[in-house]
Amino acid sequence: MRLFITGMKHSGKSSFAPMVASRLGLPCADSDELLGQLTGGRSVRDFYAQEGKEAFMAAEYAAVAAYIGQTDSFVLALGGGAADNARLMDLMASSGTIVYLRRAEDDLLERVLSKGIPPFLDKDDVPGSWHRIFNRREEVYLKAADIVVELGPYGDKAEALETIMHSLEDII
Repeated sequence: MRLFITGMKHSGKSSFAPMVASRLGLPCADSDELLGQLTGGRSVRDFYAQEGKEAFMAAEYAAVAAYIGQTDSFVLALGGGAADNARLMDLMASSGTIVYLRRAEDDLLERVLSKGIPPFLDKDDVPGSWHRIFNRREEVYLKAADIVVELGPYGDKAEALETIMHSLEDII
């Protein structure tokens, strides 16, 4: 079984992927960590800032493709911007099951802003720029997802994990 855990930034991908993997007895990885290994330990943020979007997407694709090539069964958490990488989305669709962790736009924005305005948002129009990114990525995730998991407001992780596990019952 190959599960790709996707969703917007701060939707819970990196938190829930290891929990799901543990329940299923599968190895777990995070695309940000795989990318760091591929780029000599550089952080995702530094790599993106120094090399640009196209180089980042190519490296992200290469890191995930390499992992898929060497691992038969896994749970893999993807970065929030995976929806912007069409090659990566196609690779995942042809290699396993895409799970989209869906949360409300406003809940996500509040979480994204909890540590300040990230560089991918327009500081002069934070709500508008988030709305545009959210809508663009949401459309891609909903179209690509084999399973959409509706997660409510942030709160009880155990309850959210049970929601995710319940959504996987038909494939496990």
